Amino acid sequence: MLQMFLHWSEQQGISEVTQVDLALLECYRKYLHRYRKHLDHSPLELSTQRMRLMAVTGLLKRLHAYGIVLSDDYTKFPLPKVHRRIPKQIPDEDEIDPILHQTLMKGRMGLRDRAILEVCYATGMRRAELAGLDFRDVDFKHQMVTVRKGKGGDDRRVPIAPRALDWVEKYLNELRGRLATVASGEALFLSETGKRIQKSKLTTMVGGYIQRSGIGKGGSCHALRHATATHMMRHGADIRYVQEMLGHQCIESTQIYTHVTVTNLQGVYIRTHPAAQVPGRLR
Repeated sequence: MLQMFLHWSEQQGISEVTQVDLALLECYRKYLHRYRKHLDHSPLELSTQRMRLMAVTGLLKRLHAYGIVLSDDYTKFPLPKVHRRIPKQIPDEDEIDPILHQTLMKGRMGLRDRAILEVCYATGMRRAELAGLDFRDVDFKHQMVTVRKGKGGDDRRVPIAPRALDWVEKYLNELRGRLATVASGEALFLSETGKRIQKSKLTTMVGGYIQRSGIGKGGSCHALRHATATHMMRHGADIRYVQEMLGHQCIESTQIYTHVTVTNLQGVYIRTHPAAQVPGRLR
């Protein structure tokens, strides 16, 4: 992400990071807006422009923390706002169990897969966070999981459902030891070769179970993550708690899940608004 900025800065005669100010950031923003891809001459998506600018401001933040960059003016730079869309094909609550039950068809590795699916849905963590779990991160006593180096490099502790813990414990007791090798380290979820499971494997595995469940929806790990947030919001969870659960750095990322309130809005309206109690006839 930074390579484009470094190349562009060089063309502008910028050789020191201390020369980066708000005016330069604004010039770079305009450059990204005008940029066209070499293959099809299409513009960069607004989300891509935002990520490239965030890479620069993130670098400035890190250097400011180390005292290399003295000014914090970068915090005043307005990033492009990306209109977030409601995720498609989120599994409903009654569609979760059919997905989980598909693991019964996978023999001994189905036990590991069931534990993974349970943790994914119970915590809403990202696939990279799921793959990065160590067994020491699971606190059975307090029913919590520590997510290390989540998006943005931050750690967080999130609650986990007892049922998910039961499946993790069963996996640890009955299968992990048989898979483990010297290369396993403290990784919680292992591949058949004993190494830490890879993100790509999680995508293929979870996506396969969703497809075979017959619910008629697609997606993979992120579909279960969306389901976690949606189901919590539907049952009245405060958006701030959902934000903390998912590890969102800004509340705007979580606000896409407020659409679930619309699902029950008509019923609540009919029950609570006086005008809705009056029969629909002119009189």
